[in-house]
Amino acid sequence: MGFVEPPDGDADGGVTGPADGPVDEDAPPVLAARRRGPTTWLKFGFLALVLGFGGFYVASRWDELVVEFRQMSVLAVLAAAVLAAFAQVAAMRAYRTILADLGAPLPVPAVGRLYFVGQLGKYLPGTVWVFVSIMTLGRELKIMRKTSLATTMVAFVMSIATGLTTAALLLPWGAAASLRKLWFLGLLLPVLLVGLHPRVFGPGLDRLLRLARRQPMPARLTGTATLHAAGWQFVSWLLFGLHAWVLVLGVGGPANLSTLAVSIGGFALAYGIGPLAVIAPAGAGVREAGMVLTLGTVVSGTAALAIALVSRIVLVGVDFAQAASWTVRARRAGRIR
Repeated sequence: MGFVEPPDGDADGGVTGPADGPVDEDAPPVLAARRRGPTTWLKFGFLALVLGFGGFYVASRWDELVVEFRQMSVLAVLAAAVLAAFAQVAAMRAYRTILADLGAPLPVPAVGRLYFVGQLGKYLPGTVWVFVSIMTLGRELKIMRKTSLATTMVAFVMSIATGLTTAALLLPWGAAASLRKLWFLGLLLPVLLVGLHPRVFGPGLDRLLRLARRQPMPARLTGTATLHAAGWQFVSWLLFGLHAWVLVLGVGGPANLSTLAVSIGGFALAYGIGPLAVIAPAGAGVREAGMVLTLGTVVSGTAALAIALVSRIVLVGVDFAQAASWTVRARRAGRIR
């Protein structure tokens, strides 16, 4: 016998809302009650920790940052920041596609704020903070916690799977030796792709929910939505790779197709495996090592390290700018208070 869902919430403590049906973007927004409970204080504490860790990260590398900016074209850095911002928006659209298919269709401003503010959790040690922050923020939009958790899980796995696929397709064009050194990552790709298949992910998640004495998901991910979201994610990796490529050009790297392929594939590989380092904030160290290993085949090792450091600082700035701008946009749209 199944469990009966409470009329005003779900069995795991979340609340219903968008999961109950389509959302009319012209309809009045649905807002959570304003009260300073544990959730509110958790958000304030989370923000303080994020700002503290983010500030420490930038300050600890300030001298390196100054040196690297002096060596690199300012125009290349600005172009890289713009491309990174568009890449992040493409990743957010992938997240929105998954969220809608799992039963919580929301307007772009609301999902943008949820996604970008939630992503700041990666600057805390432990990948789990992204999940915690998105589930907490999702309750303001009346998204069930299991829906937020499932969406973030799918997006997390899809990001790694598409990143590894992109690397496997492009790195042989100029960094085959680097790819061979990381051959063991190829064993992970089939597992991720099988896990993303709607006939595997949906039933598997429902089984876990039943074991935890929770209701099954209100909706399951479809094949169409999976391909749609994967398409957005591949666009994201392409733009992120172009971000790396203009930085390569900014330090005097060769402007040819081989360099372009290695830049896109190398960035996808480095940043795709970064979240696997669950203890390091935002994959710090792992991502830089991956970029040096791959980009070091088209530029010098020192130049590759410079690109990795500048890219990291640029992305930190873009991450916080996205969170702030999408929060303002969602507030103006009346989706949050």
